Amino acid sequence: MLSWGIPALLLATMVNQLPIISAFVPTEPVYVYLGTQLPQGGWSSILACMLGAWIGAQASFWLGRLAGARVLARMDAAPGAMARARRLFMRRGAPFVVLAQLIWPIATLSQVLAGAWGMRPLTYLAVSALGAVLAVAQYVAIGYATARGLAVFGLEPGDSLLIWLSPYWVLIGLAAILLLGTALILRQTRHALSIRIAYSVVLALAMFVAVNLGTLTARVEAVERVAPVPLATACRALDETLVARTGETPLHEAQPVNLALIGFDNPARLLESLGWLRNRTYARGDLEPLEILVLTLRGLPPASSLLLKGIATDLAWQEERGAVPRTQLRLWPVAMPEGAPAVQLASVGRIDAVTLRLQGRVPVLAYDLFPYTDTARNREAEVITSAVPGVRWRLAGPATRAESDWQFESDGRIAVLTAPGAPDLATLCEGVAR
Repeated sequence: MLSWGIPALLLATMVNQLPIISAFVPTEPVYVYLGTQLPQGGWSSILACMLGAWIGAQASFWLGRLAGARVLARMDAAPGAMARARRLFMRRGAPFVVLAQLIWPIATLSQVLAGAWGMRPLTYLAVSALGAVLAVAQYVAIGYATARGLAVFGLEPGDSLLIWLSPYWVLIGLAAILLLGTALILRQTRHALSIRIAYSVVLALAMFVAVNLGTLTARVEAVERVAPVPLATACRALDETLVARTGETPLHEAQPVNLALIGFDNPARLLESLGWLRNRTYARGDLEPLEILVLTLRGLPPASSLLLKGIATDLAWQEERGAVPRTQLRLWPVAMPEGAPAVQLASVGRIDAVTLRLQGRVPVLAYDLFPYTDTARNREAEVITSAVPGVRWRLAGPATRAESDWQFESDGRIAVLTAPGAPDLATLCEGVAR
């Protein structure tokens, strides 16, 4: 269920059925989001939306019945369209009302017309119930089908469909479209066609965002995979390039594990002292859509699940506020024998673009990693070394470049930072099978 709860869903869907103001409370994206959640349940929320749509339809009906002429004059519908609608209503009253509720530009108008043109209240109670169920169900079906069925078009996971190199300009463009749509709605007497175009664009974009949010929040048992990385896995970084791959939340491409901290008992305190900011993650506990939006607007977007040999981490930081560009660091604690110094593996990368790509069967907005990851790795190694007296660092691992089919370019090595008095990673790995 959404964070604002059943009562808010009821209220929003009731208001969405009222003439004029319905345009300012579009609930269709909510229905689409609920459709993406169907495999995890959410039927109570969907039923609440259907009930709210039905109750709101009654309010519109009685507005039309009690003050039909004044309400219709305020809605300022085109005379030709009104004449065609009246002919359809007279011939096919009940089917007309049901089908009209499925079409958002005329849904509330049809409800007012049913009252103004004398449909019996009991008849309207029945036909509007069917219309409300179908109206909500069609958007729920869109969300469900989009989240489950895009593969029939032959699109493969990870296909890059579009890259937005300047996402801030995209946000400015969306805001401009929203303002234009609102302005045209307020001046609907002159720009009926423009209203429909602007409102349709905004509504379609909102539904796309709803599908993305639904994909990010519909995860399966990621909590069980949060655990320390075995020491043997950490030691393999001396022989091969370890790569953290995307989990259920497809916000990032795979990225190299390119940093190791040896002997740092409290890496969180170290990063905070350097000014780094902690990110919420999807790896430990669900994040709801409202939380995702709020955190992103605050410049601290949630960090997606990255898996190292199937193990997720809930430890993520970014260097400064902002969504793009930003430098982000992930930490995987390593399971160490009693008495051994603390070891953490890390992946440092700079996010510098937003990409529209497919993950499984769903088109999602994802972050693009700056391909030259060695630059971010060496920079942060130098920053930490300068900030903590006695820390030393060196490059370790294979002297061969990472595979070329990944989305990044790297020398494939790992920067090992060793605290004063701590042994080197190679020393810790002596005698460990890897």
